[in-house]
Amino acid sequence: MKASIKEQLDIFSNKHTWYCTITYVMTFGTFAGLSAAFPLMIKFLYGDFPNAPDPLVYAFYGPLLGSSSRIMFGFVADKVGGAILTTITGLGILAGAIILVTQGLVAPTSMDQFPLFVGVILAMFFFTGIGNAGTFRQYPIIFKENPRQVAGVIGWTATIVAFGPFIFSKLIGNNISANGTVNQFFIGVCFFTILATGINWWFYNRKNCEKPS
Repeated sequence: MKASIKEQLDIFSNKHTWYCTITYVMTFGTFAGLSAAFPLMIKFLYGDFPNAPDPLVYAFYGPLLGSSSRIMFGFVADKVGGAILTTITGLGILAGAIILVTQGLVAPTSMDQFPLFVGVILAMFFFTGIGNAGTFRQYPIIFKENPRQVAGVIGWTATIVAFGPFIFSKLIGNNISANGTVNQFFIGVCFFTILATGINWWFYNRKNCEKPS
């Protein structure tokens, strides 16, 4: 398809471009952000304890798990639709962030908390992979009235979430510098995830929604 620059900009007048941006920040943005921030948190939150873990030993597992679940659930999304997977992802990320904060895993007092910290982060990676499969299944359906917009929306959302590693690392670094914990950051993740999951459920997932996908 051919389109002028002006025609390509019409995606920004479609409200679903912005809703999809929010949900994709929740899924792939979280995946990319955690990929950068996981070893950073290990180093600065658990690095001063005796027998401190080596961040590089664990850094690879999260991205591997998230990428693997993306592949596995791509087939599931084709069968059941993407919206339900995106909703499940939001609930999984929300649960993980709540556990990190309430169990003191991002404000640790001993190495005893480290195994649960790693387990929760890896679970969040797993859910981001499910969400990435879900959102990519949703886009062609949400914008089926104008297939040309699909490519534009995918390009736009991918551009935005590419800032995930920078944003996560910057905010987490600032949080650690300010008070030695990452509680405030993950509290923010909770609120954003509620917003994104609510948008996905209302417009794309609930019964009689505007764009079932």
